Amino acid sequence: MRDYYQLMDDSRIAQKVKPQGLRYEDSFTQLPPVSILDVAEHSFNEYTDWLEKPLPMMSQQMKSIIEKYNPRIQWKCVHLIDKRSGSQNVYWVMQIPTLDCLSQDSEFHLNGTVKRLVLDHEKVKPHHFFAIEGILEPYIVVSLDAAESLLRRSYTGFVLQKVEQA
Repeated sequence: MRDYYQLMDDSRIAQKVKPQGLRYEDSFTQLPPVSILDVAEHSFNEYTDWLEKPLPMMSQQMKSIIEKYNPRIQWKCVHLIDKRSGSQNVYWVMQIPTLDCLSQDSEFHLNGTVKRLVLDHEKVKPHHFFAIEGILEPYIVVSLDAAESLLRRSYTGFVLQKVEQA
């Protein structure tokens, strides 16, 4: 049985770049094909390969690996401009196909958020990079194969948390 991991923001990085002008409420379809955004000014901005907020996005290098694991992902380009340093970095916002893969063993809080996430092994086994359908949180899951590809290349900005399977 293949292991799966939740791709999560690495909260240990204090000066992670913060794009301005996007909100979590903005949907992928509302974004233009190419966006230019300012970043919040800090004395030092760290441009990691994975940015979870305000919308999940990744660097060009990370995108080149992930799109091999799920060619159905739709992408929109975002140029992050740091006026202070004059630098520009390209990121990609994604619309990840969702998968109905929750096991009946999953548990939820009264407000509908996930208490215990359990994936149905039979439903996820052919997939490598997907979002979970039917939950409030935007969980993104990667297979062990995809996780190893990301870790081998030393991409930054994320941590992986193993997900239970039934």
